Order: sequence, then structure tokens, then C-alpha cells
Amino acid sequence: MRILHCSDIHLGRRPIGSPGSPYSVARYEDYFKAFENIVDYALSGAVDLFLVSGDLFDRKDINPDTLARTQQMLGRLKEASIDVIAIEGNHDKCFNAGESWLLFLEKTGYLKLLAPFHDGRRYSFPCVETGGVRLFGLGYPGFLVDELLSELAERLEGRNNVVLVHSAPGKNDFIPGLATPEKIEALGEKTLYVAGGHLHARASFPAGEPFFHVPGSPEYWDVWESGEKGFNVFDTLTGEVEFHASSRRERQEFACDVDEELTVDRLNGFVEGLDIHAGSLVLLTVSVPGDCVLYPEKIERRLEEMGALKSFLRVKRRDVPVSLEGFRSMGAREIEREVLTNSREWRELGAKGDSLVRLIDSLKQSQQEGRYEQFKETLDIFLEGLAGESS
Repeated sequence: MRILHCSDIHLGRRPIGSPGSPYSVARYEDYFKAFENIVDYALSGAVDLFLVSGDLFDRKDINPDTLARTQQMLGRLKEASIDVIAIEGNHDKCFNAGESWLLFLEKTGYLKLLAPFHDGRRYSFPCVETGGVRLFGLGYPGFLVDELLSELAERLEGRNNVVLVHSAPGKNDFIPGLATPEKIEALGEKTLYVAGGHLHARASFPAGEPFFHVPGSPEYWDVWESGEKGFNVFDTLTGEVEFHASSRRERQEFACDVDEELTVDRLNGFVEGLDIHAGSLVLLTVSVPGDCVLYPEKIERRLEEMGALKSFLRVKRRDVPVSLEGFRSMGAREIEREVLTNSREWRELGAKGDSLVRLIDSLKQSQQEGRYEQFKETLDIFLEGLAGESS
């Protein structure tokens, strides 16, 4: 049996800002196009089972268009007799029982939703059996991920098991819901394949003979994300895992170092010499002395006039105090990064500075989208990061 595994689809996602802007409309469509490309592959006759290991939707509250288009794509798999097995991720997880849109899709026959159940004393792990394989789903356990992995590992029988969990290997990271490698290894002798998610770049664990796989989100949830993105196809007979890169919007990345010899005027010349592809996302990183004044909005606007769907300028300021005028030319994210990485009061954080900036972004995003449980989890990680390791 050949099993397709994808994760972190984020259907319904829009950039923050006006929902009617050309950029917002285009990016809203991009997530559907990326998922439809995966569905098309499945319908080519190449797979027997379709797994979604969390974050099918970008948020727990979705609009009618998102639901209707999701039903249409899942309906194509249903018509082809390709079963869809799914779990909730942190983005589509509802904390009120019976209100999940994934539960609605299960009740209307588009997928089978797997989740552990706690009866007040212990967990039970419902499973689906197909093609000689038993499938278990842990959903998004958050800080309970290690506990659930250990308990499931103790109860699994045989080796013909596949586990879906919205998590990825990690230790001492500033990301809620990562599983420690030691707990994951306990599944190694009891599973054929662990279908992970949560992180948006391809990853496999352990090195050498991996069984825990994260395929990466098909589209860029954050335009600055790095790493490979796509979906996996696992063959239960051979044990082989094929990775397929996803079809997503083109992203172009450029970098420029501004110093005393390369003036801001020459930076403008650098921008004019770029080959910007129509409709691409353009990321420009500019390294400057701390007291150099730039006008990011002007440069970004020019890149969009040259054909970019949207451009993003990131300013890296070298270890020189930033002037008041310099701060006025920086965006909120650049100011946060400057304070956490270069100011005297925070300098001891060292490499943690960038991680804390990402955590601040996550806190703001969770608050704006009403994901208060995720906000509290991220806040705990943030405070642990400030306190440092205890051992």
C-alpha cells in the first residue's frame, strides 16, 4: 500500500491587512492551489491512502468559501475511493468538544478524524485498520506530546502501525508542542512510519534510518520560512519514502551589504539591476551600519513596480548603536530584533535574540486570531527562554 502524507496545508490563510488587496487575494488562492496539486497527484493512481497530519485549516473559524472548496477537493478523493485520515493541528484545533470543522468533515463523510480520548483515568487510542496497517492519531498534544507518545508506545502491538501526530523532533526549542528525541525513539520498533507536522520545513528522524517524517507545509505560511516543502509517499511493502516538492508561489531572495563604499544610492542601483519575476515574492536582506538610514517602504514599492507580487525588506544592522533617525526608518519587527540582539541590556541572550523575536511574532499572531490556548503555550515558552536552561 502506498500512503501519501501531507501536513500544514493552512487553507483559508490570508495575510494580515485588507482582505480585498491583490496580495491578500492571491495568497488566499495559493494555499488552495498547493493542496489541489497534492490531490491531483493522489488521483493520478499513485496512492491508496491520504494522510493529513494537522493544520488542514489555518484557523478554527473558517469562512464558507474555505469550507466549500475544501469539501470539493476532498470530494474528489472520496469519488476515487481514496480514504482520507486526518488529525487536528494547533491551528484548526477547537477546545470546545464537538465544534471542530474537521469533525464536521468526518460527519459528512469526507475524512476520518483520529484523536486520543481521556476518560479521567487514562488515554484510549482509537485506530483505523486498512491494508494490513493500523493507524493511530494523537492530534496536537502540545506540552503533553511526550506523555502521549510514551503511553501509546507501551500499548502498540506488532510493527504494522502508522502514527499521526502534529509534532516534530525538538529539544530546548522556542516552539510549543515539539517532542523530545528520546520519546520518539520509543516508537521506532513499533511503527512503520510516524507522520509528523507542525514545523514547516521537511525533516526526518533519526538520521540514517528515519521513521518519523515531517514533509513541510506546501506553501509559505511565513514568507521568510526556509527549508524544503512538499509531501511524502510511503510504501508499506518496501519501506521506501519518496519526497515530492510542492507546487507553490515563486520566491526570490537577494542580499546586499551596504557599507561606506556602497552608498544608499548604489543600493538603489542594486535594486534596479535585479531580475524580478512577475508575481513572485521577493525577499531582500540588506546589511547596514547601525546609523545608516533606509526607507524600506520606498524600496519595497519599487520592487513591486518591477513585477513582484509583494516584496519584503529585512534590515540587518551591524554592531553599531542605532540613531534615533535609524529607528524611525525601521519596522516594528526590525526594532524588536535590534533591541533583543544588539542592545546592551539584552546582549547576553546571544543567539536567543532571533528566537525571541519569532516568539513575539507568534504571540501577536495568536492574540489577533483569538487562539488563546496557543497564546498561553507560547507565553510559557517565551518566559522559559528568558529564564534560560535550568540545567
